[in-house]
Amino acid sequence: MSPESPERAPELIEPAPESTEPALEPGRPAGRTPPAQERPAGRARRRRSTALFAAALLVAVGGLIYELILGTAASYLIGDSVLSFSLATGITLFGMGVGSLLAGRLRGRPATVFAANEILLGLVGGNSVLILYAAFGLTRIHWWVFSAVSLLIGILIGLEIPLLIKTFAQFGRGSSVELLSRVLALDYFGALVASLIFPLVLLPQLGLLRGAYLVGALNVAVAMVVLRHVDAPRRLVAAGAAAVVVLMALFCGAGHLERGIDARTYGDPIIYYEQSQYQKIVLTQYGRDTRLYLNGQLQFSSLDEARYHETLAAAAMTSVDRPARILILGGGDGLLAREVLRYPGVEQITVVDIDPAVTDLAATNPRLVELNGGSLNDPRVHVVNRDAFGFTAEGGRTYDVVLIDLVDPSNEKPAKLYSVEFYRRVEALLSEKGVMVTQATSSFFSPRAFSTVASTVAAGQPDSRVLPFAVNVPSFGEWGFVLSTRAPDLVLSHPLPGGLRYQTMEEMRFIVLDHPARTSPMEPSTLLHPTIVQVYNDDMAQWRYS
Repeated sequence: MSPESPERAPELIEPAPESTEPALEPGRPAGRTPPAQERPAGRARRRRSTALFAAALLVAVGGLIYELILGTAASYLIGDSVLSFSLATGITLFGMGVGSLLAGRLRGRPATVFAANEILLGLVGGNSVLILYAAFGLTRIHWWVFSAVSLLIGILIGLEIPLLIKTFAQFGRGSSVELLSRVLALDYFGALVASLIFPLVLLPQLGLLRGAYLVGALNVAVAMVVLRHVDAPRRLVAAGAAAVVVLMALFCGAGHLERGIDARTYGDPIIYYEQSQYQKIVLTQYGRDTRLYLNGQLQFSSLDEARYHETLAAAAMTSVDRPARILILGGGDGLLAREVLRYPGVEQITVVDIDPAVTDLAATNPRLVELNGGSLNDPRVHVVNRDAFGFTAEGGRTYDVVLIDLVDPSNEKPAKLYSVEFYRRVEALLSEKGVMVTQATSSFFSPRAFSTVASTVAAGQPDSRVLPFAVNVPSFGEWGFVLSTRAPDLVLSHPLPGGLRYQTMEEMRFIVLDHPARTSPMEPSTLLHPTIVQVYNDDMAQWRYS
């Protein structure tokens, strides 16, 4: 529309109310008021502006944290963090656009509407994690619930900035590019603050559930601050006060709520629960069966874990002459180190696990110490809390055996540990006739992922012979492994130690040499093209969601 057009474009904000200040005295210069009148009014405006700008910053922090909470909660529950964060971000941003459009249709005083929106956002956002956990653990419509919660939170976040701008106008500050720029700058700055607070403070210190309730209470606190500056309805003030009480009560009782949901999800009594910087750690026990879960995924059952750990250790330790230096990547529970310590001649075991909460638990929890034989407290065992990918990049030392006991490649985080580049780094750490054995997902439930691991190892270690094999572990089904060695004549050439609960040399020869697991040629997984994630999730989808 041209400037000369008689029509006017819709204004972003409502016009400011007419001034109620007394008229100027005759002869007094325009724009000047008596000091007695200027100071109280100016101070009030400054207090209101400060409160609103502070509100803009706080709601920006809370808005991004909600997106991070939604994505993190979904990734914990389903394992696919790329899909979870993509949907959480996309649906929330779409909702923000809808909320921005709806802001112009809302009636009532902007400050009051803004406060009511913050109270509602605090209640919905604060309970979002509880709702998602209940939906994923107890229903089959969890994705619909996740989408609805993300959309509603997005709409409420989208209402915030337009309502804040209108509230500035209500308090006598006219619309301007400068005002909008300052509010948006605070919004972007708040996003930076949130992106630092969430992973470094909120998640490791409070966990998802308590973190959500704290941010929800923050939204309601912003609403109460704004309501102090207006003649707000008493019912709205009472609702805000009640919301703060409810959210803080839920904050205090979050542990009981989450354990109650997890008890139904895991099925067995929970004897240990911790949200570490990296993952949720849950230990359950029913009778003689102790189970460890990381982010809801079963790591072992004490009833049959020996089948897995004895097989993984035996395949490598009996295929090397006098193995002395051993590297374990993963295995923070100490069970694999327990098996390696059975073999004579072992001088040093280096266990590399990223999460100190897991290794500390395995070294101090009486039940885990009983299961792992106190392996992590053995003077020959050295624990390094680092990312395995970064550790292998350092090089320097060589090892006779490298055992890889990592979580399944269900998302992009562990995918790099199933890449050509990673296996190439591991090969560089092996002594001349050293052996590597890695867990390779289920050969039955995820056969294409199992084949992909074998193909990737072969691509990363082209000068070695690759032997895929599998063993039955009742808690998991048929489980696959891949052995790689430059000295195939030494495979299973040495005896097993005493004290094993399950494995025998006859069984080892049968599964490794006589009847190895079948694999198909697959595209190797790389850092830039992590095919293992898609292949694994496609394999598991038919079992997980059936």
